[in-house]
Amino acid sequence: MEKIVNGFKPSGGKHCITTALKQVFEYYNYPLTEEMIFGIGSGLSFVYVNLKKSPMVSGRTKPFEFEKKLGERLDIEIKCKSSSKYKTAFDKTLKLLDDNNPVLIYVDMPYLDYLNLGEDNHFGGHAVVIFGYDNEAEKFYISDRDNSDNTIRTPNGYISKDYHLVDYKKVEKARSSNHRPFPSNNKYLSIKFNGYEKITSPIIFSAIKETCDNMLNAPAKLLGLNGIDKFSKEILKWSKFDKEKLKTAGITNYFQINADGGTGGGIFRKMYGNFLIQASEIIGNEKIKQLGSSYIEISKRWDAVGDLMWKLSETGANQLLQEMSDIIKEIHIKETTVLTKLQEIINLK
Repeated sequence: MEKIVNGFKPSGGKHCITTALKQVFEYYNYPLTEEMIFGIGSGLSFVYVNLKKSPMVSGRTKPFEFEKKLGERLDIEIKCKSSSKYKTAFDKTLKLLDDNNPVLIYVDMPYLDYLNLGEDNHFGGHAVVIFGYDNEAEKFYISDRDNSDNTIRTPNGYISKDYHLVDYKKVEKARSSNHRPFPSNNKYLSIKFNGYEKITSPIIFSAIKETCDNMLNAPAKLLGLNGIDKFSKEILKWSKFDKEKLKTAGITNYFQINADGGTGGGIFRKMYGNFLIQASEIIGNEKIKQLGSSYIEISKRWDAVGDLMWKLSETGANQLLQEMSDIIKEIHIKETTVLTKLQEIINLK
């Protein structure tokens, strides 16, 4: 038996969870841009994590916290559900698909062959949409960020397919993985649009206020603007790494910063800048539009760091570290300025 959800249209995008949510929202006739979804969920953040294999930065809030906040602001029910047994999750998925509901699931990326990742590159917070199945071939229809008009880069080349047919066994491994830092553990989202709130000025102001507060008043040195400042200093300590660890740090952080890694460009700063520009049209505030443009310019400086990370992954040359540190210090000053101005505007409301 084969089943494809009636009327579902796979589409590519910038960031995994916003791409997946965009497709689900579109399917149920509640269209929102990825940037608006990202901004309303207060997705922008920063954290520096000093992992044993490689230090790593991230520019967005934790998986599942973002989705919860988005649901609260839009007054819709977004629940992250999971099961200790994969068979239960599998049967539930088929039932939802049979009822013409696309299923937004979380997967551990190395188990999806089309992403061309090494077996140790575990990240179970990756979001995709299952929109069909073929029981005879034992494959699921999966929509990821790539699409025929949206090519994305993987470590071993580019991919651009409207959808991927993935073996049941591969999906089982990807869904039931318990590898840290974000074990997928058969998680999926249940979304109910009863009570959906149209985007209004108060919703936008609330979302921006939370982002400003989290970035400007981060509770730890590794978070928010504190984390960016910390990163500018810690990266100089990478000179103690051997060449292979430097290369690993380079490729890891390239994909955490560059659009190729699903950040939308500039470690999510471009997405947030475009959110501010879109939001300014709703609330009628030209200053917020200007600050959105400023964030897009900041994203370009982050991309410059990403480009140097790529060079680091190829050469292991530690002389690149000082150049990156200098750019990150500059970014810290610019982000502080923009967020302070944003906070001042919001506090006047």
